Amino acid sequence: MQKVPTGVPGLDTITNGGLPKGRTTLLTGKSGAAKSILALQLANQFARSGLKTMVFTIEETPADLITTGDGLGFGTSELVAQGKLRFTDLTFPLDANTIITGEYDIAALVHRIEAAVTEFGAQVIVLDSATALFSPKPPEERLRHQFFELVRTFRRLDLTALVTAEAPDDYGARTTLGVEDFVCDVVLILRNLVDNERRRRTLEVHKYRRSAHQKGEYPCTITGKGLMVFPFGVQGTPEARPTTSRFSSGFAGLDTMTNGGWLRDSITLLRGPSGSGKTTLAGMYARAGAARGERVVYYGFEETYGILMRNFASLGLPMEELVKKGHLRVECSYPEATSPEDLLVNLRKSLEDFEPSLIVLDSISSIAHSTSARGFRQFIIGFSSLVREHSRSALLTQTITVHQDDSAAPFLSTIPDAIIALDYERRDRKLARSISVVKMRGSAHAEDTYLMHIRPGGLSVEAPHDSHAEAELQTRR
Repeated sequence: MQKVPTGVPGLDTITNGGLPKGRTTLLTGKSGAAKSILALQLANQFARSGLKTMVFTIEETPADLITTGDGLGFGTSELVAQGKLRFTDLTFPLDANTIITGEYDIAALVHRIEAAVTEFGAQVIVLDSATALFSPKPPEERLRHQFFELVRTFRRLDLTALVTAEAPDDYGARTTLGVEDFVCDVVLILRNLVDNERRRRTLEVHKYRRSAHQKGEYPCTITGKGLMVFPFGVQGTPEARPTTSRFSSGFAGLDTMTNGGWLRDSITLLRGPSGSGKTTLAGMYARAGAARGERVVYYGFEETYGILMRNFASLGLPMEELVKKGHLRVECSYPEATSPEDLLVNLRKSLEDFEPSLIVLDSISSIAHSTSARGFRQFIIGFSSLVREHSRSALLTQTITVHQDDSAAPFLSTIPDAIIALDYERRDRKLARSISVVKMRGSAHAEDTYLMHIRPGGLSVEAPHDSHAEAELQTRR
């Protein structure tokens, strides 16, 4: 099957290449699901790719849609001026009474569409929306016949068509019309769900005739450039082949424990209770990378920028100069003020614009607390997919209670390539901190637990074979 790429981030991935050429796609969802925005985005993308596109507007005027498109950066008015995109107004007049008589018949509309398409030489048509077109709704049998005639006209004219329609429920009937499964080749469903008191958008390919496609719902969000879909879990093509080269964690003792440092293109999870030294280690990791001349982005979710930078400087880990040189970018925000999907949008933008080689998330526990278990899982998988797609390395910190197991989020143990455990124990009026390498794929690593200290300049360790360390470990055992 020949397909037309949509250009919408993530949508071509889950549709395995785009929408079918010369066929009709139905885009459905409840009010507020972003159907019109996605339809407008697709129309602009098709026109920009060289396909002459017509948009028949039934709910909004062409002027309003052109203003919306320009506001989202689609360049809609420019495409119209270039003759690549055309809008036709089919909205009902508001300044006159509507008189309904006889059976519902769209024959005149079909002829009007055919004449407009032929005159413009359109290859793609967008109709927004079928729900408004068939309002008031005719009897079901009549509606089915009329909708079939409309789609058959698109097929006869060899048009790649997109039709929007409103759904009565998120998981019930696909539309209020009840005809989509019989006449449309593709059905896309947009949802705008309430999840843990927060709105979460998803997109699903419900049906795709004669083509494989990705199953299930995928997170999506509206950005300043339109809709973006996150095809988490779908294997993309890495930008480069994985290497066996290593880089320093910025913590000499940890480099020794990991047999020479981290492997490139790896994801490391640093977990431990509050006060165990996670943020300090994350700062050492980021600072070491920036000092080597790499680009590093540090996302802090628990402290403000000023406090975070002050604390690093107080420990002997100044960051400001590295920020000024452009090697380090520090972004601090509270996850409660945004959504996991928007965080992924920010990450993708950073990967494309700033092109960091190292990424730090401190801490993912704050993200987990601000969304549902499902939303958190989708975020982590989406994050790992982006990192691996762009062949980057990442460090994630996680706050856990002492001796917490993985029952709350077992997938967190399988996604990272390495897991470092930090811990501490109160004894004789002081804290005895420890660090151990739980796992490290593709590398030998220390199996012992090392004593760890927070000192000026960051962290340091004492190897178990040192007499003092051995005595401490024996006491703790």
